[in-house]
Amino acid sequence: MLTIINSTNFILSVPIPICIIDSDSLKLEDANAPFLDVLHRSLKEISGLSLPDILGHELPLTIPAFFLALKNASHHISIPIQIPGLESHITPFSNYNYFASKFEEAPGTQLKIAVWLIAKPGLAMEQNRTVNDDKILVNQKSAGEIPPGTKSAFNRQNIEYIQVTGESIQMETEPAHIAKDDVPKIEAEGMPQTPAETWTQLEASREWFKNMVRSSPVPMLITKGENMVFDVINNAMLNLIGKDSSILGKPWFEAIPELAGQPVVDELFYAYRTGLNHHVAGVGISLIKNGEPTLGYYDLTYTPLKVDGKVIGLMQTATDITEHVTSKEKLQKAYEQIRLSKEAAQLGTFDMNMVTGHLQWDDRCRLLFGISHSNEIEFERDFLRNLHPDDLERINAVLAHVFDKQASNGIYDVEYRTIGFEDKRLRWIRAKGQVYFDTNDKPLRFIGSVLDITEQKEDEQRKNDFIGMASHELKTPLTSINGYLQLLHYHAHLNSEDRMLATIEKSLNQVKRMTRMIDGFLNVSRLESGKIAIDKQLFEITDLLKEVCEETTTLTTGYEVNLHLDGEVTVYADRSKLNQVLQNLIGNAIKYSDLGSKVDIQYTVDRDQIIISVIDQGIGIKPEHQQKLFDRYYRVENDSTIAGFGIGLYLCAEIVTRHQGKIWVESEFGKGSTFSFSIPLGAAG
Repeated sequence: MLTIINSTNFILSVPIPICIIDSDSLKLEDANAPFLDVLHRSLKEISGLSLPDILGHELPLTIPAFFLALKNASHHISIPIQIPGLESHITPFSNYNYFASKFEEAPGTQLKIAVWLIAKPGLAMEQNRTVNDDKILVNQKSAGEIPPGTKSAFNRQNIEYIQVTGESIQMETEPAHIAKDDVPKIEAEGMPQTPAETWTQLEASREWFKNMVRSSPVPMLITKGENMVFDVINNAMLNLIGKDSSILGKPWFEAIPELAGQPVVDELFYAYRTGLNHHVAGVGISLIKNGEPTLGYYDLTYTPLKVDGKVIGLMQTATDITEHVTSKEKLQKAYEQIRLSKEAAQLGTFDMNMVTGHLQWDDRCRLLFGISHSNEIEFERDFLRNLHPDDLERINAVLAHVFDKQASNGIYDVEYRTIGFEDKRLRWIRAKGQVYFDTNDKPLRFIGSVLDITEQKEDEQRKNDFIGMASHELKTPLTSINGYLQLLHYHAHLNSEDRMLATIEKSLNQVKRMTRMIDGFLNVSRLESGKIAIDKQLFEITDLLKEVCEETTTLTTGYEVNLHLDGEVTVYADRSKLNQVLQNLIGNAIKYSDLGSKVDIQYTVDRDQIIISVIDQGIGIKPEHQQKLFDRYYRVENDSTIAGFGIGLYLCAEIVTRHQGKIWVESEFGKGSTFSFSIPLGAAG
């Protein structure tokens, strides 16, 4: 006669979440403490619930079929098998993979199913549970609770092993790794036993127990005695520690000598000597693997094996969380690098919950708004009221645009002035951020950074003042030159001096070009100083297009400039400023195209806006330059012989933006470009 361990008691003693369900109804009958910890519920609350009720959702149709196949398999017991297709998206069940095994409490009794919850790789197991000193490994059965057909192996009521009459259960699985050392046999029932004698009496009763340890998806190890002799170990644990089955029968200091001096040894003996279930989370252990020391991080659980209250061994499980720990360390390093970079760049940060309206500023952000208090930040009081009055309306419009996903995709990039609440200091701020939206495109969160650009703006102002002054000084002699040339043109015309007329006309054209360039510098200076105004009025934009094309044809020869008209279109805009935009775009199309090329100007009306495009057959623009074309003083160095200062397109973009319009380019290098802009048709008043 052989003895076996009580199946339910063993399963419930495993330090990973497990529940036992009825094989027919799939209703819960029992569960261990780690499973109850996952649910944060008591056994009384969940007893009798079906598996779908526990998981919080219906099971796929394949799951009941799987359990039926498991129940009808020829073997009376099974190793844990992963349940196919069972995946939960509900916390906390989403953190686990699911396994199932069937078993009998005793031969001929009703089949039961154990459902094992195995933490997914990379997730730290949350099974650190305090166990009282009076709790033992397995639920103890009194003599009156021993199933029929069995008899007590010992006279003590608190022994959890029982003896079964008849043949032992045969397993068609490879044998477990188990020590083969001979131990003394017990000679008589009821005699005092040494730990070695107790272990002997249990030795023959562990076939099912050994196979469950061996087949467990979790690395498991059974040690016996205070020397921690390796008695049963599964392949998962051997792979984890980088050893083979030759370590069986050896004490820990021979099996894994590199553990000497490491803190994990103290934890091991603490569990054995106190008899308390013991969990150690994220402990670092150096193991020799492939001949090299390898540092890993593990969650360890020690469960004392007791007989009559006396510890005779330990069941140990381990979860490798090295990847999780190292990823966390890398993330912490990245956060530290970001923090240092932010401090070096003197960036401030903000974070706004768009649902609750809660706004957070870091210390730097508070400083840039002249706030020294540490009270909660309010959007209206601390942000809007501290904006410069001249920027308030514009920033409100920018924010409304940013909070519209369809219009902006949540991208925030703006410059504004603040007036410190306490220090009253004027600061220029560059703010960049991103709005995140829910599935209905409603704003959820608004995060970003702010940078003090006051010094940069002051430098720009000094430069603009110089450009403005120099441009004014240049216009005075240029006006005189233009007057003299017109006088010469008049006399040459009277005297029919055709050669002289042609020369003077070319000179006048160059004066016009120079005047246009100086006007561009003056406009940039006025724009940066906030002194340029948009004077809107109703006019026919088709007439303006004709005028610009005629002027271009007069000033430039050797190019085919085509205007495609499709009816008259009236807009409410600044005619003079749009004239500058069109002259710049058409002038660039000619400047960057070969002699004899075509330039097409066309427009379309789309609902409440007009879109005007200038299409050339020029040298084209590489993709990496296209986003920067409208920046101030930016020039594409395709041909250093082409004159320019990089202010034309910047001025175009600013004028179009101040008309609440957009400007963009589409280009393929070597095949030409299409510059387009759109403005609202608008209405007077």
